[in-house]
Amino acid sequence: MEEEEEEISPELNKKIGKKVEKVFDRFLSKGESIEGIIKALIVEKVMNILGALIRRPVVKKIAKKVVKKAVNRYWENHREILDKKIEAL
Repeated sequence: MEEEEEEISPELNKKIGKKVEKVFDRFLSKGESIEGIIKALIVEKVMNILGALIRRPVVKKIAKKVVKKAVNRYWENHREILDKKIEAL
């Protein structure tokens, strides 16, 4: 099943490209490991899902800390499996 691709303006396409480049530059300039990048992406994905449920900024900030701890805990508990998956990349 192919997804129908909608057209976007060249300006928006350029802005998207710059944002993606900025995010990669931020991670790479910090010397972030692949593990760190993956964890950050997972945290952001979970926060996006929770965003619909959490309205107040203070609660979002606290929730993000809890999500980071949960991701780290999960990573440590499943390190062997996750390392194998990363090596396969």
